[in-house]
Parts: sequence; C-alpha cells; structure tokens
Amino acid sequence: MVDLSKLKKLSPLYSYWQSDQNDLDERNRLLIANKDSAALYLFEKEPYKWEILFQSIIREIIKGDLSSLKGLQVLLSSLSLEVRKKVLKDLLVNKIINQDCFAQLNKPINIKSETKNNLLRFLRILLSIFTNPYGIELRRKKIHIYEKTGFLLNYFKNLYSK
Repeated sequence: MVDLSKLKKLSPLYSYWQSDQNDLDERNRLLIANKDSAALYLFEKEPYKWEILFQSIIREIIKGDLSSLKGLQVLLSSLSLEVRKKVLKDLLVNKIINQDCFAQLNKPINIKSETKNNLLRFLRILLSIFTNPYGIELRRKKIHIYEKTGFLLNYFKNLYSK
C-alpha cells in the first residue's frame, strides 16, 4: 500500500508550496516549465489547479485507473525534460507506478488516442479543485473562485485542527 501522505513531496511544485511564494519563488517555479508544452498555460498561470490535478491523477492511478495515465502524461509534458525524468523516477522508486506505466509515460503523447470517459473521476477531481483536500498553501493572490474556496477551506481546516 502506498503512503498517500508522501505524495505531496513527489510533486515538482513541493518546494514552491513550502516557500513564501514571492516573486523569486515564482520565477524559480517557472524555470522548470516546458515552453513547448500544450499544457504550459495550466502550469504557468494555474499552478494550484495543476497541483490538484497532479495529486488527484496520481491517486486515480494508485486505485488502478490506468486510463488516467494520459492525464498524467499531459501534466508531465508541461515540465522540463530534466524535471519530468526526475518525477517519473521518483514515482517508479516509490512504487506509485510500475515499469509498464513508466514506459507508457515516457512515450510521446498520442492526442488522438481515445480516452475513457469517467464521470465519477471527473466529479472527484472537480470537487478536489474547489475543496483543496491536499492542503495546498496558497500565498499569492487568489484569482479564480476555486483558488479562493480552496484557500478558505484549507484555512478553516488548519484553524480547527490546532
């Protein structure tokens, strides 16, 4: 069984969430982006949503939903090659993915391949985006409604857990 509490440390944005998230931290976060990625906008402009998707998709894969590999592949494509390789290696070493998944994630993305529609998975991830179940600390300006709701719910959770 995978220790889900360790998943956040496998994220390429882990150090960013632990930082002050000031302008220098933001510039450093942007340095790990793949400027040629179709998912660049999400990584650059919506790091909170990127992180929620990363955490949620990893959990779906752990539960055995291998059709979620394509989503992870898209997210990883937004990272520089060096960072992507490190994340994949960490996922393999920590037994989040097996060798077959590792090989599939290293292949080029096949946008035309059919993706299994899963309404329940979609709703779980959508709920996660608005509720921030992974305790992501948002210190920069909150622009989107889901960032505001996620921040507030995390704030209240931390307030009542003390």
